[in-house]
Amino acid sequence: MTSTPTLTPEEIREAVATVLGIAPEEIADEDNLAQMGLSSLQLMRLSGRWRRAGLDVDFATLAVEPTVRAWARHLGLKGNAPSEV
Repeated sequence: MTSTPTLTPEEIREAVATVLGIAPEEIADEDNLAQMGLSSLQLMRLSGRWRRAGLDVDFATLAVEPTVRAWARHLGLKGNAPSEV
């Protein structure tokens, strides 16, 4: 049985912070990442990197709700975390 890779909210936050050039602590779970400066091109690069790592990533879904919390739900944590993640 092969396990599906997932990302924790902390890993998502770290990846976004690196792209934005800020400290991960500056990003809250509900912050709108687009309003913080994450461009669609940067989002495409992140989603492509996560896809190559084996994650089931849908760019459009990430773009609709650009928050760490929403992305954690989308990137495979729904079966591994409480429903409020």
